[in-house]
Amino acid sequence: MGENKPLHNKETAIVKQALEIAGMLEGAYGIRKIDAGMTNHLYFFMRNEKKYLIRIPGEGTEYLVNRQQEVEVYKMLEGRGITEKILYINAENGVKITEFLEDAHVCNIEDWDEVRSCMQHLRQFHEMKLHVGHEFNVYQKIEEYEKCCGAEIRGLDDYENTRRRIMDLQRITGRKTQEYCLCHIDPITDNFMVEGNRIYLIDWEYAAMCDPHIDIAMFCIYSELNKEKTDRVIEVYFDNRCTEPERKKIYAYMSASAFLWVLWAEIKNSSGENYQDYQKRQYEIAKEFCGYSEG
Repeated sequence: MGENKPLHNKETAIVKQALEIAGMLEGAYGIRKIDAGMTNHLYFFMRNEKKYLIRIPGEGTEYLVNRQQEVEVYKMLEGRGITEKILYINAENGVKITEFLEDAHVCNIEDWDEVRSCMQHLRQFHEMKLHVGHEFNVYQKIEEYEKCCGAEIRGLDDYENTRRRIMDLQRITGRKTQEYCLCHIDPITDNFMVEGNRIYLIDWEYAAMCDPHIDIAMFCIYSELNKEKTDRVIEVYFDNRCTEPERKKIYAYMSASAFLWVLWAEIKNSSGENYQDYQKRQYEIAKEFCGYSEG
């Protein structure tokens, strides 16, 4: 789940306050920080001999996540065997408490059996065709995130030309189709928890209605897969039945999504965190797969 880190007094107070609001402070002990995720702070604690995780939203998250929509998604997923059990979630402050998956580990991108199992789980979720009342449009999000960024973002090499090419990819990804369904939007390896033969897809804070092919794209760009490994993931998801237009559409989503995370990183940078290296890598992915989708 991640490396344990020492807890500072301020953090302890924040976690205890969140637990008190959730009605779970009494009897809670063994609080410690887990090093996991780029958006939130995650803490382990015990209560009545049971193990739990509590999520505290990170800096700048209020600009990136609609917590009311997240709650709506979790209500839709409840009892469907897709994600972990949610014990508490607060739409106002973003605090979430879940059961701790004792024997689970994140998807190992080097283990193709695990990758296959996770892609099958993702496809089964997509085939449920679940619906919620909000959508995710990566191009609209790019424009929204840009408004939150300072002028520094324009300093990236060839930014304006790259942006223009990426926004033009809408002609490849197209408009809303009958394939639209609830998508995770952030199904990275760290959000697939493998527990024996069970797979849990966790952390649904970005989830919304979208083209399911964007989830494949998001999986690949987070792991910074090259074209060869990306194609392998695509074939695993499609069971070797992916058409060339579908493949190029996924490349286009990879480019647009990587560009979005460039802007996401800029927002985090402006909040005092350092995601400059991640930002540069995602920018290169955005440019590379833009070329593949155009070719």
